[in-house]
Amino acid sequence: MNFDELQKKWDNQPEKDINIKAEYLTKSKSLAEKIIKSFKREAIFWIVSIVFILIVPLMESSQIHGVLSLIYYFLVCQFIVFGLYYYRRFYTISKMIKQPNTFSSRESIIRLYYEFYFAIETYRSSIYILLPTSIALFVITAGKDKTCDLVDKFYHFKETFQADPTFIYMVFILGIVTIVLLILFSEWIIKKFYGSYLKQLKELMDEFED
Repeated sequence: MNFDELQKKWDNQPEKDINIKAEYLTKSKSLAEKIIKSFKREAIFWIVSIVFILIVPLMESSQIHGVLSLIYYFLVCQFIVFGLYYYRRFYTISKMIKQPNTFSSRESIIRLYYEFYFAIETYRSSIYILLPTSIALFVITAGKDKTCDLVDKFYHFKETFQADPTFIYMVFILGIVTIVLLILFSEWIIKKFYGSYLKQLKELMDEFED
């Protein structure tokens, strides 16, 4: 279901409020708070990671200098911008659930569900976009002085492929396997920390109509 379909479904919701059992409202609030708790925990980890990758080039052992340093910080900036984008959405939701009227009606809870849904989809999209950036940062950090040679080989791709095709094949295979594993891991993280709670919230919403 895309954004337009969800928006249409939301617009078509009946205007009248439906009385909801207190236990359903309590469960809804509990699930929302669990999602926000997972978000806050991950946000702390993200901040620590940003601080770490910012100071890596300053370490004497990193050997990240010159043009490579500029590329590194450009990738870090991209990492920060996308991170702020989706974390801002979760922050907005965390403020929303603190409002006294958020859990006062079926309509408000449905709206909260859609907010969570879009936030998680934004989170998923950001992860996929940042995968190449994360891999590049890792290569620059781990490769040290050899990273420049690696970049040079791909810059002269045709010559490298003619001289050492095995190297090109190995890099591409390793890259594909790494990306697939990271995607699977990311989907597992989303399902574990967000998806299961979102599913429970959806099931609870369905009970409102019973």
